[in-house]
Amino acid sequence: MLEKRPYLLSRLVSGLGNSLFGMVFIWWIQIQSKSSSVVGITNAIFTITAALSIFYGPFIDNHSFKKTSIYSMVIQVVLLFMLTAAMIYFSKYYAFAIIIAGLLSICDEFFGPADRAILKESVLDESEMTSIISQINIVDQLVNVGGTALSGALLAFLTSGDIILACSCLSLLGLLLLIRALRNIPVHNVVKEKENKDEGLTKYWQKILNGYRYIKGNSFLFHYLWSSVLYSFAEPALILILPRIAAKAGQPALYSTFYICILVGIILGAVIGGKMKAKIKTIGWAWIISAIPIIIMLFFLKNMVMLCILLFLFGPATSIHNVLEESIIQTSTSDNYLGRVLTTIRTFANIGGPISSVVAGVILDHLGEKFIVVISTSLIIIGGINILLSAPKKTN
Repeated sequence: MLEKRPYLLSRLVSGLGNSLFGMVFIWWIQIQSKSSSVVGITNAIFTITAALSIFYGPFIDNHSFKKTSIYSMVIQVVLLFMLTAAMIYFSKYYAFAIIIAGLLSICDEFFGPADRAILKESVLDESEMTSIISQINIVDQLVNVGGTALSGALLAFLTSGDIILACSCLSLLGLLLLIRALRNIPVHNVVKEKENKDEGLTKYWQKILNGYRYIKGNSFLFHYLWSSVLYSFAEPALILILPRIAAKAGQPALYSTFYICILVGIILGAVIGGKMKAKIKTIGWAWIISAIPIIIMLFFLKNMVMLCILLFLFGPATSIHNVLEESIIQTSTSDNYLGRVLTTIRTFANIGGPISSVVAGVILDHLGEKFIVVISTSLIIIGGINILLSAPKKTN
């Protein structure tokens, strides 16, 4: 079965490479193109590949999760080394580098759901699932903090190409560790093979719709799906106010400080969530409680110390519902539909991003931060209430 230590180490190493890549590549594009529009297009490409996740689901379900995760990571490693060469030797042709980065993003959209689905095949019970998801979230957030802090330091004395080369090597090491972690997991799943034979002639589009129908038939999954849509509008808008507040305060370093406060809170929440039992009501209340620190921010938008404390407090409740909801998704979804369920949810969870970013920017320029806070917290609270409505009713 899954060897947890090399698996978590693989996520740590490759995750650090991905975190560095995300920060450094955008910086390199800005320097090379000297155009915010090109940077915006690059970010849009990454967003679009995530929003199109729903179309990858049937492919993931029709193939071995183990093969899909390993092969997609192999392709990522190859593409990263190609990107390194493009950045070092063909820096003037940054459009080529953007295309490679877009392909990398697509590969990651195949790797993520397949990698998560492997847990369903190798973890035996719900408590163990919650525990491993908690550990994964802790590793992921530690990597985010480390990548954010390390990227700025490395750019001070290394070229962007050199850093991307380091990212390539980290991804290669992560791939080798992943192969070791999955070596005792069988390549094929008998139930999945039977499903493939039964639906072998089904059109690809029909399989996508079947994934949505499966979600619709599960009360929690269906309510969670639409709560994710609401959250997809709230989160980008809230993130957009952070650099604005830091700029108004005349302290650019506050921008990264805000992120670190949130990430530290998320790590604490992941630790707590790993020790809790996954219940729908707990998820709903954690979702609602996460909005409280944001509401209180209305009264402390000019107090940077309080803002940092409130952003830290936002993290634990958010992380707790993330850990518990993923545990329920994994344990309540049939193996035959898990890839489609995960990719459909990811698509819905990214729908609001581009729209929210544009609209929130306009609102910020005309109405200010408080209006964004009120609207975003309202969406989060409605999402939490919606989750609570999916909880099974007690019968006398």
